[in-house]
Amino acid sequence: MARPENPLPQHGGPVVEAANWLRQLRDHTGMRNCDIAAVMGLSESTVSRALSGRTAPPAGLVFAMALLCDGSYEECIDVLMGLTQRRRAHRGQPIEGLLSYDPDLISTPAGLIRAMRTLRVSVGQPSLAMLRRRSPGRSLAPTTLNEVLLGQRMPSASVLAAFLAACRVQPIEAERWAQAWKRVMLHEQESSGSSLRPYSRVVSLRLANLGQGGASGISRPFQAAHAEITEPHESH
Repeated sequence: MARPENPLPQHGGPVVEAANWLRQLRDHTGMRNCDIAAVMGLSESTVSRALSGRTAPPAGLVFAMALLCDGSYEECIDVLMGLTQRRRAHRGQPIEGLLSYDPDLISTPAGLIRAMRTLRVSVGQPSLAMLRRRSPGRSLAPTTLNEVLLGQRMPSASVLAAFLAACRVQPIEAERWAQAWKRVMLHEQESSGSSLRPYSRVVSLRLANLGQGGASGISRPFQAAHAEITEPHESH
């Protein structure tokens, strides 16, 4: 009979979070450490150490388990980002290049999504449920945000404004994010030759509700950016 698995340490930051995620993947599939080791061609002790929460798991093992256990690519990247940040901090290496984002440099949809992911990591990687609770009026739908962060859809002005509010971005930074969103959306609009879904009166209403919910400092520049894009199309 296999020995019972030791509980994860109560403290350990990214290492414990990585081990917890890997355990969840394993348990979801019903596999055992020995099964995973056999499939990957590793020793069972190597897999057990990676899931112990006491040593950082190798990046290759994290990727392999994500593939083997049908894990989320987004969550896998987040786990590796946390481990990399911890390692660089332990070595005294700068992490600015890893976790930095500059809204003024965003010009593409991919750049906007990447900056949103990085912002989420920089504020402690809150869960989608937590971000919803933090958003004004709990307006941020987890399903919508998940699709945005996976790059499956572009954020509307109201979704991005609510996301920034949930990440505790200061209103003074909202203008830069709003201009970044406008640049991306104008480029997408010009490329498609037609108005896109985010450019609707519904978004204007949602932005107004965000302002009433206490996020006026963040919603205001997005209202202006949204208006600059929508008005020419809504006049037809």
